[in-house]
Amino acid sequence: MVQREAIIEQAAKMFAEQGIKSIRMDDIARSLGVSKRTLYEMVEDKEELLYLSIRYMQSRRMAKVEQKLRENTESLVQLFDSFALMTENRELHRRISNNLRKFYPATFERLRKEAEAESGKILFSLIQHYIDCGLIVPTVDIRLSVTILYYTTTTIVTSADNMTLPDGVTVNDALAYTIINFFRGIATIKGVQQIDDYLESKRENSNNI
Repeated sequence: MVQREAIIEQAAKMFAEQGIKSIRMDDIARSLGVSKRTLYEMVEDKEELLYLSIRYMQSRRMAKVEQKLRENTESLVQLFDSFALMTENRELHRRISNNLRKFYPATFERLRKEAEAESGKILFSLIQHYIDCGLIVPTVDIRLSVTILYYTTTTIVTSADNMTLPDGVTVNDALAYTIINFFRGIATIKGVQQIDDYLESKRENSNNI
């Protein structure tokens, strides 16, 4: 018998590839080779399956971010590289988010609040960790920093279609610029040196292309 996890994984794949509005429970059941009745024994309805599928996608993305952060816990560079992972498939996630807001507003709001809370916890622990490492000044207001960073980056992503950026600058460039300069503003001398070395390395690599 097909497992609940397999249903969620398959639904996530189909929602991502074909859109959340066009996929029906019949389509998911058929792709798994099960009856729709079997599907409804596992989940209450399409909206619940949609919620579980998006949570599955979010958890996979955050697992990659956390793995990247563990590679070097005493470098702000790992922080910037991990944020880059969060912007992977940005257009896909933005499209799903927009459709959720339009067609399933309650689920959209539920997911938004959960993502905000979980991201807030991760950012809080990260900033505290970098304070302990001597890379961020200890007097920083962590909660306020988390709030500002979360809403600034989220606004850039969600408002991408309405933003007028300089020629040659992408939304990902704008995100990276915002994140790097935010942390540079709260970094210690040691942290600023890491950031400057990182930026210099990126400039050298760009010049060598």
